[in-house]
Amino acid sequence: MMPLWMLAAASADLDALDQAVTRCDREAANPVFSGEAARHSQFLLQAYREQESIVNDRLTLTDQQRTLREATDVKPAELKQQQKQLDLQQASVEDRQKVLNDKRLLENIRQDAMDSMRRYFLNNCPAGAAERTK
Repeated sequence: MMPLWMLAAASADLDALDQAVTRCDREAANPVFSGEAARHSQFLLQAYREQESIVNDRLTLTDQQRTLREATDVKPAELKQQQKQLDLQQASVEDRQKVLNDKRLLENIRQDAMDSMRRYFLNNCPAGAAERTK
């Protein structure tokens, strides 16, 4: 799960970029815009790896559940205990999926905000304009 302080830091970064864009501050805005593609690529790679891990864990759990259902030599008490363990593992996988979905949601919103700020910056902050006003 993403710590609350990381969410606050990401929000503060966007706020600082928004202020730089409003001021047409190229020295502050350009490095953020330039680094965004690499940051986003890294996020996508991490998200892919986590999704791949979740899928593999789901496949493993499905196999274990099928094996347990088909077992004929398992005592009812043992069956109940094993099913409880599988249910807990399933809940853990679903929790990981929800966290990943939330991260993707935030990343999509961030990308929309960055694209909007970039468009505003390009439309309203012509190259050299800040230097002429100094």
